[in-house]
Amino acid sequence: MIVLDLEWNRGYDKTPLDEILQIGAVRLDRPGTRIVDTFNVFIKPQVHRRLNRTAKALPEIDASLTSTLDFPTAYHSFLSWCGGETDFAAWGADDFDTLNQNARYWRLPTLEPQAIYDLQTAFSLTMGTLQNIALWWAVEYCQIPECFSYHNALHDAMYTALTAAWVPEDLLELSARPRWTLRYLMHPYPPQPSHPVGPHPSLRSALNSRAARKGACPLCGEPIWIQSWNFFQPGTYYTDLLCPSHGHFLCRLTLSQREDGHWTGHQGIPDLTQAVLKDYGRAKTGTHYPCRGGSKGRRRYRRRRKDHKHERNDTTQAG
Repeated sequence: MIVLDLEWNRGYDKTPLDEILQIGAVRLDRPGTRIVDTFNVFIKPQVHRRLNRTAKALPEIDASLTSTLDFPTAYHSFLSWCGGETDFAAWGADDFDTLNQNARYWRLPTLEPQAIYDLQTAFSLTMGTLQNIALWWAVEYCQIPECFSYHNALHDAMYTALTAAWVPEDLLELSARPRWTLRYLMHPYPPQPSHPVGPHPSLRSALNSRAARKGACPLCGEPIWIQSWNFFQPGTYYTDLLCPSHGHFLCRLTLSQREDGHWTGHQGIPDLTQAVLKDYGRAKTGTHYPCRGGSKGRRRYRRRRKDHKHERNDTTQAG
């Protein structure tokens, strides 16, 4: 495994590039084991004329400003050092996006590892939270000797690699998933039965039906009414259920049209397979459909509000 860290400058001009100033990396036999090799290069900035406040404060900024290496040379050197490594890690997800952003800017091949582990997310999961934890806090918590300064790419890569020893293997594997999927994996639940929906005379009525919109937490049974659906293609619809006690769960509705024109299907909480998470990810970027209750329900709601208003007026007059 290779643990990567970068330092970069976000310029003031209109060029949309976080220009990399330093690449630091360490190689491990496997997560949590000793560091067997290191890589470090400082890169002379050539795109942005000015440094932002963060870049100016870097402890090794002079090493970048006086460097003779441009990004293409440094990048090819880094790829050569990586060799055939397929597993990479970093503290957060921004470093690999920034590295590939710079590669595309210079029209170079992007780095496409087989697995990218987010050790910040993995450490947060180890602490029982999804909130971002700062690297310095993790180092202090793990009682790792602070022998080097922070905000140096090589030093931060070394600290990041050392924190991996505190992360269980299963949580490290979870960190390789997109971050938004993790909230659905925090509370495992037993297989859930689905229930029928329909028949309904139209797709709209099926999506807004009571059977389709009534959800429940798979752990405590708390009823949760569905307010909207997301779908990438008609027929399969997803939504996010939020239980106050147990967090987020996915709910899926499948519908199809019969020969007589009516719509039927099933609604339930699916097993969280990779395919389901991928489908939901596509649905999130697709069409959003807000649910609407039937006219009878709206009339009942208006009638209850009207009766409640009369009761309040009667009470006021009696007083």
